[in-house]
Amino acid sequence: MTTLTSSVKAVDEGMFREANDFLVRLGLGTLAGQPDRKSPPGRNTNVSGTTDTGQGVFVKKLEGMRDVAETRIRQCLAFEHLLRRYPRTQLTSPRCLGFDLGSRLMVFELIADAVTAAELVKDHKLTDSLARSLGRTVGHLHQLPVTQLLQTGPSSPLLPSAELLDGIPVALFEASSAAELQVWSLLQNDLPLTDALRALLEMEQQAEPVAAHCDLRLDQFLITGGRVHITDLEEFQAGDAARDLGGVIGDLLHRALLEAAMLESAHPDAAPSREQMLAQLTSGIRAARPHVQAFWNGYLEQRPESSILAARAVAFAGWHLLDRLLAGARTATRLAALPRAAAGIGRRALITPEEFVLTLGLVEDHA
Repeated sequence: MTTLTSSVKAVDEGMFREANDFLVRLGLGTLAGQPDRKSPPGRNTNVSGTTDTGQGVFVKKLEGMRDVAETRIRQCLAFEHLLRRYPRTQLTSPRCLGFDLGSRLMVFELIADAVTAAELVKDHKLTDSLARSLGRTVGHLHQLPVTQLLQTGPSSPLLPSAELLDGIPVALFEASSAAELQVWSLLQNDLPLTDALRALLEMEQQAEPVAAHCDLRLDQFLITGGRVHITDLEEFQAGDAARDLGGVIGDLLHRALLEAAMLESAHPDAAPSREQMLAQLTSGIRAARPHVQAFWNGYLEQRPESSILAARAVAFAGWHLLDRLLAGARTATRLAALPRAAAGIGRRALITPEEFVLTLGLVEDHA
């Protein structure tokens, strides 16, 4: 009973009533009083469970400005419609059961007993075989027809942003923590880095577009029974394949770097020496490489011509490490040494991505 109470309190009751009323209107039943009702974590407000009609549901309320939320819902629906039009694809995703633009609610079927790829990495249960399956899944996504998406026009992801490299708006400045402002200062005053980011954005605009997720990380893969489902398609659009690939590779690298540092720190509260930090980062890269290589080769199974993406994917992986530094700074009073060091790896990957292609394992294994 304690677990149920804490999970229920995690959801705003007003949002729950709104979501539950919507479920009833859809004819899916009610979550009120259901024993497995809970609030999964995420950037949006979520509630999931099995309704009294036996339907497993995952309800999310998209946060942020209404027009932005509506755009994200439409992009998610574009993916849903495209997936239904091509039933022969091996790509799977939780089915959308209903949406409401006014309330910014979306309802999806619940994938029972699923875990995310991020959870598997944390628990040391992501095998090379599963990592390869993640790559194949992204390959299936990028093989979806892109013509219709091109007709709707571009909706570029927010970050990285060439405009924010020149300066941040007053509203963002006032809403940022001291640590966030420190990160922005580091980014904006690093000329080689800003040049590399601008060059990457230009290459992204010139790249052949594919049907892309555009916000892909390990959290966006649900795995159950060895089957991979891709989720959270609110940024879905015609985009650069390298952005998706770099998001996953960067996430694998980021998690490996942090874990290596924790495992090798004899005194977690003491600042490591430069030599210790270098050893930790080297160990993290070495640990990530097998999964990165398996993921990359799974992708090449579906799109073998895509080996030319390697350097650009590495650059986006580098950006992911910088983005993680920025995300962590939102709740920090100062920048810790380890995240800054990991971001340093990201900086180097952005400026000289070709040097990291072999190091990270973006090579064919001919398995």
